[in-house]
This record gives sequence, structure tokens and C-alpha cells, in this order.
Amino acid sequence: MKDGLRKNPCSVCFIAINMTNFAYIYLGLLFVVLPSGYGIDPSTNNIDFCRFRYYADTILTCWESSYLILASIDRTMITSRNANTRKRSTRRLIFICIISIAIFWALFHSHALIFAQILGKGPTYFVCYYQPGAYTTFITYYSLFINGLIPPFLMILFGIRTVKNARQLGRNTGPAKSSNVGSVSVGGTHIVQSKDQQLIRIVLVDIITYII
Repeated sequence: MKDGLRKNPCSVCFIAINMTNFAYIYLGLLFVVLPSGYGIDPSTNNIDFCRFRYYADTILTCWESSYLILASIDRTMITSRNANTRKRSTRRLIFICIISIAIFWALFHSHALIFAQILGKGPTYFVCYYQPGAYTTFITYYSLFINGLIPPFLMILFGIRTVKNARQLGRNTGPAKSSNVGSVSVGGTHIVQSKDQQLIRIVLVDIITYII
């Protein structure tokens, strides 16, 4: 069972999500511990650190949501009644998508390495923030749509589609074929293994958690 789960394309997405979350947590702790514990905030003293902070925060947020969307798409494909669609759920394609997503967001958000600035709010008070003006307005609306609206919409869309596919498969269940991992034979041709059913539930729970 464990070997089968590790080799599952959806599991690769979860590994990418967990790695992204770990990086986000560790960097977040770094940015909190240094100012609160040691009275040091490199992001207000060093422009490079300031820009890296916003750049890392932006791409990690997009990586997490994109990988979760990718996992939901994979579950939608694996529950499809179309054999050609199911065949697209492969580890090779998932790896290509993960790498492509990482490169795309890393390049797309390179503007954060240019427009993040250290702003003086007082004689001795400085903050690391985006350059005031049109860029701040752009980032506000950009974050609203790219991080706030579009990811949940796509997750809900593919989540509903996956549930719908799974229910259709359940209504058309034929004689079950037994195996060491368990499976459900659908229409005499398509077999949904128990590991896939588990991953479907995990994806749906993660989607609900992300939205909440």
C-alpha cells in the first residue's frame, strides 16, 4: 500500500505541497524570530533581504495553491470514464507540470525583486514593503485575484467534478476485482483502487482546509 501511494502521481503533488509548506514555515519563523527574539530585522536594513522576503513569500504562496490545483486535476482525470483521460495521470506528466509551475511563478514574480523597497515611516522606523503608487495598486488587485479568488474557484470546480465522477463510477460499479490494495471495477473496464479513493478524500480535505 505504502509503495503504491508513493508511486501515485497525486502523491508527488502532496510531496511538492509539503516541501513548499515547510519552506514557508521555516522562512516565516525566521522573519518572526529575528525581530522578536533578537531585535534584528534584516528586511528593514538590507534591501536584498527585503526583496527576497517578498519574493519568497509570493512564489511559495502560488506554488502551494498551484500544486493543490494540480492534485485536484489529477484526481479528476483518474476518476474519468474516458480511458484516454485516465492515461494522462502519470508521474512523468506530474513532474513536468510541477517543474513548469515552479519556473513559471519564479519568473513571473521576479518583479518583486525590483519593486520591493525599504520605506521610512519615521526618523527611526523603517518597513519593507512594495513601492508606493501604481505598483502597490497592481499588487493589491493581483493578490486578490491570483491568490484570493482564482485558486479556490479552480479547487472547488475540480473538486466537484471529481466527486461527480466518483459518484458516476459508484452507480456503474460492476463485479469487483480483489487485490492486496482493494479496488472497484467500473463498467467491467475501469478499476479505481483504494489508494486512489484515499487520495481523493485527502485532496478534498486539503481543498476545504485551504479555502477555510
